[in-house]
Amino acid sequence: MKSLVQGIIGFSFLWLAVGGSANASLSDYFVETAWLAEQGNRVRVVDVRVAPLYFLGHIDGAIHIDKKEFLATRDSVKSLVPTTDEFEALMDRYGITPETVVVAYAEDKNPYAARFVWMLQFHGHRQAYVLNGGFEKWAGEDRPTAILGTQVQPTQGYRCRKGSDVRAEADFILTRLGNPSLIVWDTRSPAEYEGIDVRAKRGGHIPGAVHLNWMNMLKDENGVYVLRSEKEITQLLLDKGISPEHEIVAHCQTGIRSSYATLVLLGLGYNARNYDGSWIEWANRPSLPVESTTKMAANR
Repeated sequence: MKSLVQGIIGFSFLWLAVGGSANASLSDYFVETAWLAEQGNRVRVVDVRVAPLYFLGHIDGAIHIDKKEFLATRDSVKSLVPTTDEFEALMDRYGITPETVVVAYAEDKNPYAARFVWMLQFHGHRQAYVLNGGFEKWAGEDRPTAILGTQVQPTQGYRCRKGSDVRAEADFILTRLGNPSLIVWDTRSPAEYEGIDVRAKRGGHIPGAVHLNWMNMLKDENGVYVLRSEKEITQLLLDKGISPEHEIVAHCQTGIRSSYATLVLLGLGYNARNYDGSWIEWANRPSLPVESTTKMAANR
């Protein structure tokens, strides 16, 4: 009995050491339409779709923030997380304080809401959530919508709290390639992973990366794509060898789809980071190694 107790305690310390949390839940990062409908003006709802869609109809009371405002370009790499100064200015511009509860949404299959929430989490804004099912689910349930834009009262003095270690850079991955404790999760389409669909100077994938399309975490429910259950997603991940004892770095083309994957992992208690430079950075840096399924097949 003593050895069993010691084993359980040891596992608990290991779980905490790798960044997992037994108390984590998908509801820490994703909320349902019914919950949002009950909140009234106690939350700041942010629509990150393209502007024409916002003005054709949006959740009543939602403000619009264009994706260009929360994606930064540095050293010729686009779609990076904004710096602290850029982030604080963005929050002030849209009247978001450190105490504001934020719910972001886009279309049901559009991961930009997850990218917005991941950015908030990275900069220490914990009360930030993705609306599961997006605008399609909200509108499909005949909940209140509007076409007139919502006025925003800017604020001043937003100061970031301590952020989360939920971001990875290229060197973080490079120095850990081949280390069994790290799993690189490629969340792109199969054609991108295999090097058939080339969207950078080189096609293929990071050596050793595990492939699982981020869309596999969604299911069609009454014509709207929503998040699968924790049990279903956990099994999908385990089938690919993605388990809690590993450190996981997710990536895609520009760190958008992988933001969604990262939030899911965090909600499951995994130690997860998003590589926001993603394939557009990795493939365009000649010094970084690349594998291509198509080339491997041709060499056989």
